[in-house]
Amino acid sequence: MIIDKIIRLENKISTYKKVVVGFSAGVDSTLVAFTANKVLGKDALIILARTETIINEDIELARAIAKKYDFNYEEINYNELDIENYASNPINRCYFCKSELYERLRKIADERNYPFILDGANVDDLGDYRPGRIAANENRIKSPLIECGFTKQDVRDSAKFYALPNFDKPSAPCLSSRIPYGTSINSVSLQMIAEAEKYLRSLNFKNVRVRHFNRKAKIEVDSYDVERLKLLYDDVAKELYKIGYKEIEIDQEGFKSGKLNTQILHQIEVVK
Repeated sequence: MIIDKIIRLENKISTYKKVVVGFSAGVDSTLVAFTANKVLGKDALIILARTETIINEDIELARAIAKKYDFNYEEINYNELDIENYASNPINRCYFCKSELYERLRKIADERNYPFILDGANVDDLGDYRPGRIAANENRIKSPLIECGFTKQDVRDSAKFYALPNFDKPSAPCLSSRIPYGTSINSVSLQMIAEAEKYLRSLNFKNVRVRHFNRKAKIEVDSYDVERLKLLYDDVAKELYKIGYKEIEIDQEGFKSGKLNTQILHQIEVVK
């Protein structure tokens, strides 16, 4: 039963005594932050990193959740494009991104005497290419959801049990994940992706990815929504042209998380 896992998670986090939680407003980190706040109170410091790759809606959601549950909440702000080896977009880009984040959280934790840093990784994350996990291990990040055996569905079930406002929020990896590895990342590209996906969400598409191939947008929506997207193609194309795209393509297969990773499977084993 999910209540047993919830109790296990609460007990696990309570043993940490004082924690910093990396918070993104996704359902995984929200569950960890909520549970840490529930069992540790102000000894759980919840921190959101504001960068170019988090959309404004998620920043506002994070603030609303923090206010609703009275988190001990702070934000840090920095430019991911300034991180060495990030903007060039190598296949282990996430390693450099997460290293920067965890080093910043570690500095705060050490200065304020918080012995542990928690993230929102769950068991299902272990089955994909996640170079950020290497950075987590190097920085001694705790992953209580993994330690307690939480799958993504367990996370959603627990968040629903607690009536968390984002229990059914679609997964939303950073905007840079829409850009093929090896293609440079810049603020213009990130803004184009953010605007295009925001527009598509306004049309009630739940899972949306705009894969960014310079001036070409390849749109992924849930497979059951592909035909509806086709019917709206003219309006969608018109809007994305305004944003700056010159070519619009619909992915016939439909949404699949981590689709760009399939292009670099032969390289993964030799990259840190």
